[in-house]
Amino acid sequence: MTGRMTGRRAVVTGGASGIGRAIAAAYLREGAAVVIADIDAAAADRAAAELSSVGTISWIGCDVTKSAETQALATESARRLGGVDVLVNNAGLSGRGLITEIPEERIDALLAVNLKGVILCAQAFAQAMLDAGDAVMINMSSQAGKRGWAELSVYGATKAGVLGMSRALAVELAPAVRVNAICPGYISDVGMAWRGWQARSDNEGGSAASIAEHFAQENIPLQRLQSAADIANAAVFLASAEAREITGAALNVGGGVVMD
Repeated sequence: MTGRMTGRRAVVTGGASGIGRAIAAAYLREGAAVVIADIDAAAADRAAAELSSVGTISWIGCDVTKSAETQALATESARRLGGVDVLVNNAGLSGRGLITEIPEERIDALLAVNLKGVILCAQAFAQAMLDAGDAVMINMSSQAGKRGWAELSVYGATKAGVLGMSRALAVELAPAVRVNAICPGYISDVGMAWRGWQARSDNEGGSAASIAEHFAQENIPLQRLQSAADIANAAVFLASAEAREITGAALNVGGGVVMD
């Protein structure tokens, strides 16, 4: 532990599993006190119990698509932590679908979680973070928010919206709050890409891991997949004093697939 986040008070949405849990664990190792928020109460309770040996952590159930719940999350997190100076808007929903086929209910769900949820959490926490000063908001976007892929038009639209909101908030909340986004690449152990490799394994044979490794060698300049821990490392950096002059940025952690 280097203590880069000692004294920091952080909230991580979607923190019960995957990238969110990896970020929560990394923050704890760096000295922060953490609240994880998740719609899956059982998973959040389990994650908090398992991470309690690392540092000070608790959990709060929250549906980020509901304003009343995000406001309650902000109030209760500030009460438990004595304030909030780091917010990671990580809760998200993946979803593929051709524009000619994707059902309206899936469109609504993607917009509600990936975009509206980030907006509502930013709205709920903004004043407390302005009051705290030297605060950091990190919004989870995607490479699909910067570059187009077939079957990701709706998902990509939500993630592009996160980028636009992050840039605007970086101006609106400055200088008290730095606002940045992270654009993860192809994650080796969780997420939409991994489920796709598992589906190919089921349909075509071969292990999902070998399919994923071949994909990386053929499609990623660095020829390797990323892990949830790689994204967590970026989240630690952006929340630390080392990134004190960085705001309004969208950090690619994807091995070079997207470079803008």
